[in-house]
Amino acid sequence: MQPDSSRLAAVFAHGTEVGMTRALCARTAFVGTLGEQRLDAVLRAQNPWWASGALPPRTRHTQARAQDAKLSTMQGPALLTGPRRSGKTATLMRLLDGHLRAGRRPRDAAYLPLDHPVLRLAQPGFAVDRALRLMEPEGEPLLLLDGLQALPEWPERFAEVLRTRPGSRVVAAAAVSPGREDPAYEICNLPPLDFPEFCALRGMPDLGASNIELLDPKLPEVADESDDYLFDRVLDPLLADYLVRGGFPDAVFEPNLSVAQQAIRESVVSRAVYQDLPAVVGVQTLADLERVLLSVLLQEGAPLQAESFAETVGLDSGTVARYLEHLERAFLINSLRNFAASTERSRPRIHPRDPALVNSLLERGNGVLARPTERRSLLVATVVEHVARVARERGYDLAYYREGEVEADLVVVHPEGVMPMVVIDREEVGEEEAAQV
Repeated sequence: MQPDSSRLAAVFAHGTEVGMTRALCARTAFVGTLGEQRLDAVLRAQNPWWASGALPPRTRHTQARAQDAKLSTMQGPALLTGPRRSGKTATLMRLLDGHLRAGRRPRDAAYLPLDHPVLRLAQPGFAVDRALRLMEPEGEPLLLLDGLQALPEWPERFAEVLRTRPGSRVVAAAAVSPGREDPAYEICNLPPLDFPEFCALRGMPDLGASNIELLDPKLPEVADESDDYLFDRVLDPLLADYLVRGGFPDAVFEPNLSVAQQAIRESVVSRAVYQDLPAVVGVQTLADLERVLLSVLLQEGAPLQAESFAETVGLDSGTVARYLEHLERAFLINSLRNFAASTERSRPRIHPRDPALVNSLLERGNGVLARPTERRSLLVATVVEHVARVARERGYDLAYYREGEVEADLVVVHPEGVMPMVVIDREEVGEEEAAQV
């Protein structure tokens, strides 16, 4: 059964123009009934440093990410995107901590969780204005807007807030991609932890990682033995744990794998499918969306034949294509076209954005690594996501290649040419055969 929260999100999701107008009017009426004083009380509760001058202990000591420096150097408004539980809120808190450590007034910074039950029902511009009135900033205020995906048509409304309320440093976070670029703000993506970050958190940063550029594709003529980093025997136990557990920060140190996987199912997958996507793209038949996600992950990265797959899940191919785009926007899957195909989306290959997603849905433990097909699909998905991160930042195109007997797991198309990549599972093919590839 669809949760109540998703039904509420569906009311405010994309619909007819009349329906949207009525929903917005209802929000305004609700805020009027709530009263500005009660809204102010919520804002004060979410910003305790206004009174204390310091962050609460629970928001401190989180692991810094590479995106921190990027956000700090962005001159204009910034949007931090990434799947749920990837650490977006913690990143905002680290920015706030840096603001306070730099000697800025505590009341010059505000945190607005727009997915809060009260703030979600208020217009974002109205909530920002109330926060600014309470802050009475003396310099350029820092506004941290979290949970944008809870708002209907949030990309347009976020851009409107930025254009109509200049003079503030705004950093926002959303668990769903806006779908297109907007000159009003820059986008920074925060994925789950990659393998080098995972190693560092586990206290094993000095095993050659500093000499490797896993996220930087290399042309074949400049490759060297460091390309075998993922398969170094000394790292096998750690890599095995990453392929099962994934890179969601909450799951990295959870000793009980079942507990970690339950958290991913509930906090990442279910909230994306039943709350975030209904509000953003107006999906109404949520069970169909969930079925498409699970069914496509069961393909284990095999080429997807649109018509037969659509028949299997009981939907038309157009609906399936739309749902796959929605799941990409929620950072749940990577979709690669066939570089050898004549049509743009012919037989795509779908991989999970993080290995934990498919493992948690199927409740697969370490035993999955004993099955060569499933183990290799996890390894390929991990490599695809790692390479895709740097490719997206640089504007490179990504695909796979399959024509006749010739196949490559990943193709990076960049200004210098086309770079095919093949992922080798040494345990499957054997050391001697792998060395000959």
